[in-house]
Amino acid sequence: MSRPLRTPEAPTPQVEAQSRLRVVGSERPKSNHLRRIVLRVVVVLLSGLFAIGVLQAVVTQAQGRIDQLDRQIDDAVSLDRELRLRRAELLSPARLATEARDRLGMVPPATVNFLDPATPPAP
Repeated sequence: MSRPLRTPEAPTPQVEAQSRLRVVGSERPKSNHLRRIVLRVVVVLLSGLFAIGVLQAVVTQAQGRIDQLDRQIDDAVSLDRELRLRRAELLSPARLATEARDRLGMVPPATVNFLDPATPPAP
């Protein structure tokens, strides 16, 4: 069951008059337009990558400063602990008694007299 081949029919004059087809020039303007779009996309991408690189450098510098400040804080906290310990040692009653006895020549009293605040002292 093969079909017979159809021969093209000649266009009628009426169809040719209604047709508004025209010959288009070369397609070069489209390729230029496409080239411009691609160039813009490439420029935007490269600009974005450059911006990311700059931001990474800024973040790295800021992180270095933060690390330096953290070290200073750790040193200050360590010094504070040492000074608090030294102060506690200097204010301990045993050390004060030893200093008073050895360096200042103070001796503990033989008896301790307590005063009664209700009675006035004798003249």
